[in-house]
Amino acid sequence: MDTIKEQANVVSQLLFSADTGGIYKKALTRTWDILREVGVLLWLVICLTFVGGEWFYRTAVGLGRSTRAWYTGLSEKDPAADAQPITSTGKALLDTVQSGTSYLLTQARQQLGIPTPEPLVSAAPPAPAAPPAPPPVEPPTPSGPPAPAEPLTPVESPSPVATISADMEDDEDDLA
Repeated sequence: MDTIKEQANVVSQLLFSADTGGIYKKALTRTWDILREVGVLLWLVICLTFVGGEWFYRTAVGLGRSTRAWYTGLSEKDPAADAQPITSTGKALLDTVQSGTSYLLTQARQQLGIPTPEPLVSAAPPAPAAPPAPPPVEPPTPSGPPAPAEPLTPVESPSPVATISADMEDDEDDLA
């Protein structure tokens, strides 16, 4: 029984010591600081992941647009006739999520201190430009008529290589 009393006294002295309260207070404060900073770090990693995903999306869309423009340039048919349903579906889906996504991206960039990137440039062919305005007409100078034009030089005859290659193509047609 005496050993129990002695042990109880030791425990009570440790628990009710003036240092015990300060030590536990420091431990809890330090633990809270660690948890808060880990939370901020996790939030910044989530923001970075979100911004990285958006960068990947912009890069992929830009690559897709340039590939589509290249492919459209290869074919002669009207791309608007076949692509209309796909384009309208994609536009509707993009319009649905665009406002929320842009808000989240703006907030994430502000949290990370990343500047807003420039908007995507569409790879669609440019609209036909208006014809240029004619240059202003200058008044004739009183110095006299213009000088006579230089005589034209005769055009060179085709090179022998071109003549030979054309003859060879005719020979191949005869052989086939």
